[in-house]
Amino acid sequence: MKRTIFDWLPFLKRWKENFWDALAPAMGFDTPAVQAWLEDRAAQGLFLDRYGWLCDFTPGEPKAVRYRLEPLARREKAPDRHRRELFADLGWQYVCTVRKSWHIWRCDDPSASELFTDPETEGDAYRYLLRRERRNMRWLWAAAAAILALVVWDFCSGPHLLRAADHWSTWWITVVEWLNVAALIPVGIYAERVFRRYIRALKLGLPQPHRGPYRRARAMSMVLVVFWSVLILTRVASILQPSSHPLEPVETFDRPVPCVTLSELGDAPANRTPEALRIQNFTARESWWVSEGGSRGSDPVFVLAKYYRMWLPFQAERMAKAWVEESATWKGELEALFLPDLDGAWRFRFDDGTQLLLVRRGAQLMEYQYDGELDLGGKLEVFAAALARFEETV
Repeated sequence: MKRTIFDWLPFLKRWKENFWDALAPAMGFDTPAVQAWLEDRAAQGLFLDRYGWLCDFTPGEPKAVRYRLEPLARREKAPDRHRRELFADLGWQYVCTVRKSWHIWRCDDPSASELFTDPETEGDAYRYLLRRERRNMRWLWAAAAAILALVVWDFCSGPHLLRAADHWSTWWITVVEWLNVAALIPVGIYAERVFRRYIRALKLGLPQPHRGPYRRARAMSMVLVVFWSVLILTRVASILQPSSHPLEPVETFDRPVPCVTLSELGDAPANRTPEALRIQNFTARESWWVSEGGSRGSDPVFVLAKYYRMWLPFQAERMAKAWVEESATWKGELEALFLPDLDGAWRFRFDDGTQLLLVRRGAQLMEYQYDGELDLGGKLEVFAAALARFEETV
């Protein structure tokens, strides 16, 4: 006897029996597809007990049966006793109720009449589901509008950008998360079109087949399961990411590190090589932290520079405005500075003498923390030249 792949890989057989064979067609709104799938399962000796994303079946003797989906006329958990008895007299047995959607009936008698005797009556039976579908679509569009508004806010809010530009977020995790959101769109459009086309034909008096192809719908179910599984894994991966990342000597990077060194300012250079960290995220095109001096040996000063190259100049402008507004809560004095080669410059002198300089040129921002004796307000030309130099490295 020829061995199959399931003989070589028993776990694959268990996966097929417990997951793939129980996975229902996507969204469930393709009535002929669901009916055909359930009938084919019965022909294999598996009879429906409960319908959901993963259905429960009871094994039995394979036979040809009919399954019909009766759309709910109102919100109810199960048909009443009178309707069950009436349908039983017609040869139909109640199986289960799909939440807020259908009652599912099964008929073992091939000579029994159908639940609906004419298309118009069946089409009218979908009124409750149509109202619910319209309501769901309104909620879906509202959710899409909210997501779009959140994206716009993320892209434009100065305070948010100021925080997010320092947040480490691996690029592939961000891409996967947005692909999962986008994956819902084609499935939703497919389900809505199939559902409306079916009901429209019934209301026009056109009889519709009780069976339909279901491979595409089940493939969409599998795609959604894969996307959601990957989404969960990416969230776990993001949680497991290190909360902090070490700075490395600037000579280890294969590109120029955007910073202004102490020697460029005219101060005594530090006793150690400046160290840098390039932060991975989608908020900024580039985001760097650079440290020099202060942590080893007898360095007299300490520098921590943060450099951001945003996607658009207005983002840097809003970040600078948010920085200035935030500085009102600090203890010290803020001074606005001017240089033609810069689009903005501000120096904040803390009560302990530490200086914090923010300079903006186009889409670039640099925040420079310095605790030495030099006056950073008189060094704007150095920062303007540095930003012009970094701008050319794109």
